[in-house]
Amino acid sequence: MSRRVVVWSAVLLTAAVAVGCKKKPPQAPAPPPVDGAVAPGEPQPDTTPVAFPELSPARLIEPGVRFQEATLQRGGRPMKVWYYWPEMATGKLPLVLIPPAGSTLFVGMELADGDRAEHYPYARSGFAVASFEIDGHVANMDSAPDGAIVRGGREFRASRAGLDNAKVALDFILAKAPAVDAERVYVAGHSSAGTLALLVAEHEPRVKACAAYAAVTDVEARLAPATAHLDRAIPGFSDFIRFSSPKTHAARLKCPVLLFHARNDSTVPVGESTNFAAQLKPTNPHVSLVTVPTGGHYDSMIREGIPKGIALFRQVQTGAR
Repeated sequence: MSRRVVVWSAVLLTAAVAVGCKKKPPQAPAPPPVDGAVAPGEPQPDTTPVAFPELSPARLIEPGVRFQEATLQRGGRPMKVWYYWPEMATGKLPLVLIPPAGSTLFVGMELADGDRAEHYPYARSGFAVASFEIDGHVANMDSAPDGAIVRGGREFRASRAGLDNAKVALDFILAKAPAVDAERVYVAGHSSAGTLALLVAEHEPRVKACAAYAAVTDVEARLAPATAHLDRAIPGFSDFIRFSSPKTHAARLKCPVLLFHARNDSTVPVGESTNFAAQLKPTNPHVSLVTVPTGGHYDSMIREGIPKGIALFRQVQTGAR
C-alpha cells in the first residue's frame, strides 16, 4: 500500500468516526463581534452576487408535500437547492433550513435522495423546508486522487464550512418563494449537518431557533488525528478547523437551541452534546439538552429527535419556552 493511501486512509478513518452518515491545546472561545461584524481572524464571507434562477415547476413528491428545485452558480460551482412545502398550505409558512448530512467536516457535501427522510417530517408538519449543497464535495472519497481532495478542502474552506452556501440558499428561497415568512426561519441538522446548523445559528441573525441532532460540536478535537496532514496539504487549514467548530463561537449562540443525542451513539459520542450544552448555558438561557438511551446515531434522530425539533420550532412561534 502506498504512503499516499495510508495517509489519506488515516484521515478518512478519522472523519468516519467524527461524523455521521445518511442511512446508507484547546483555546478559549472568541467573543462575539459587535453588531454582527466579522471577528478578527475569521474568514471573510463571500459577497459575490449570485444570479437567482426560477424554481422548477412544483410537483407532488409524496402525499401532502410539494417539491421544487433549482441549481445556483456560485463562482462557477453549481449549488443545488431543494424546496418543499405542504400541499394544503395557506398563508405564510415558517421555514426550516437543513444542510445535507454525511460530510467529513473537511470537504463539502452534495444532496442525495437519502437526505429526504430528514426533510419530509417538517413539511408534513406545516413547515416549508430548504436544503442545499455545500461547496467542496468530493465523490468517492476513498478512491479520489489527492488533487480532488485538496481542491474539495479548499472550496469547503472558501465557503466558510458551508456558511456561505447557507446564506445564499436562504436569500434565494426568500426571493423566490413568497409564501415563506422571513421572520420565522429555523435551522436543523443531523451529525455533520448539525455541526453546520449550529454554525449557521451562531452567524445568521435571521435564524430564530436551532435543532442539532448528534452534532459534532468540537471539530478541532474530532479531527485532531488528521489535522497535521490536512495542514500540510492545505496550509493554514488548522485555523479553519477551529473556525468551523461550533464550540469556538458558542458565545454568539443566543437563539433557542435543542441538542439531541442517543446515549448509545457509537458514531458521535453523546459528550459532544452534553459538553456543548454546559458551555452554552451560562450565556444562553434557552438551551434544551435531550438524551435518549437507545436508537443509535441515525434512528434516534428520525424517531425522536425530529419530533422534538418540530416541537421547539412551534414553541418559538407561539412565544413559549
